[in-house]
Amino acid sequence: MNKSIYDVAVFGGGVIGSSIFNALVKSGYNVVLIEKGLDLAVGATKANSAIVHAGYDAEPNTLKAMLNVEGNKMFPSMCKRLGLPLKKIGSYVIGDNVKAVNDLYNKGKINGVKNLKVLNKKQLQKKLPNLSDNITYGLFCKNSFVVSPYLLTVCLAEEGVVNGGKVLLNFQTESIIKSENVFKISNGQTIIYANNIVNSCGSGYNDLAKLIGSEQYDITFKRGEYYVLDHSEKDLVPSTIFPLPSQHGKGILVTPTIDGNILVGPTSYLSDASTKTTSEGLKEISEKCKALINNVNLAKCIRNFSGIRTIVGNDFVIEKSKKVDNVINLAGICSPGLSSSPAIAKYVMKLLGFKYNINKKSIKIKPYINLNTMSLKQKNALIKSNEDYGKIICKCENISKGEIIDAIHRPITPITTDAIKRRVRAGMGRCQGAFCLDRVINILATENNCELHNINKEMPNSEIIVANIKEVQ
Repeated sequence: MNKSIYDVAVFGGGVIGSSIFNALVKSGYNVVLIEKGLDLAVGATKANSAIVHAGYDAEPNTLKAMLNVEGNKMFPSMCKRLGLPLKKIGSYVIGDNVKAVNDLYNKGKINGVKNLKVLNKKQLQKKLPNLSDNITYGLFCKNSFVVSPYLLTVCLAEEGVVNGGKVLLNFQTESIIKSENVFKISNGQTIIYANNIVNSCGSGYNDLAKLIGSEQYDITFKRGEYYVLDHSEKDLVPSTIFPLPSQHGKGILVTPTIDGNILVGPTSYLSDASTKTTSEGLKEISEKCKALINNVNLAKCIRNFSGIRTIVGNDFVIEKSKKVDNVINLAGICSPGLSSSPAIAKYVMKLLGFKYNINKKSIKIKPYINLNTMSLKQKNALIKSNEDYGKIICKCENISKGEIIDAIHRPITPITTDAIKRRVRAGMGRCQGAFCLDRVINILATENNCELHNINKEMPNSEIIVANIKEVQ
């Protein structure tokens, strides 16, 4: 065949797809990452608890347990390589049932989780000043982190690109035809070829499976709603606080985020794939969080959101297709998917029959510039080199014009306002973009050399500016 053929086409630009893409490229393979949205991390990856779990609650001898524990161990070196913030804050699972706490401890030990300790009420109160009075026992795990899941996804994909991989955004796959052991993938305009396919499309898994002719699964969607609290509440808890888990999952938690907010939620309801929030769900969060922690001030909420978890049975589905050769299926990658992501990438490469051999001499990406982590001396030096870093666009999060422009000119160009939010947090503060959105739109249009009405919020046809009112008759 006289055409360029990729070793692998990875479908799905969430944290799982980007992790697989990154590992394959850095191991020396020719890979394309295909995403139907205008940016990466536009699905489940952008709307979760952002916790790197330790793995003590996963059922022993499952993929969830094995890949969670391994993935947790891989996070520190991965984030260091990417120049990405990662905070080791630990986690507590608390309640009034000592047997349930001990059972969780034993499950964690079976899974190989280190640094677990059962604490009584007095010990918990020393660590958690706002502990609810009805809590009597808890399990503490030191090896729990928080991270930015969307920035992690972007950085993994960017590192893949600078090392020779290809990312195709806004690629609406219309057909996949296999001929002579090569997949012909088309969106109606562009055709690409690949020897192998990895389906990591999350909630869209079955849609792609239909085009491939591979297995479809009975996918259950569960929606989880959240409160995001203002920075003023950052001292509420020092670590992630879980209730004892139930048949519905980990329950409504309270956790710090990597960026200094407090996250409260999620609910867990059977649903369709929509990400609406409901008054019933928010009421449930309000009632249940008080059973864990006192002084949770939900009046300091700056945003509500919800995410969708895709569930297939009781474990991850990560397997070779039995219907179509050279296809890897990934379905039901719910929690702890984020925590497992680097280990999932390694596991998928093994299924493909490829050698996992991350090249330590590969090209590194530049860390994102973040004024909030700099000393005054460093800020002044940066502003002296480029005055745009002294022009604050987002006052809530202290984000400069220079940071936004720098993000636009990285290996994967953001073209939506939400893409800018995911990279540098402009619009994620108390006013939620009320004062900076128009400035961000102008910067995006200028740097991408397009009209203001071409700038979308998130997905195609989500334009914020429709027309100049002076030009409308």
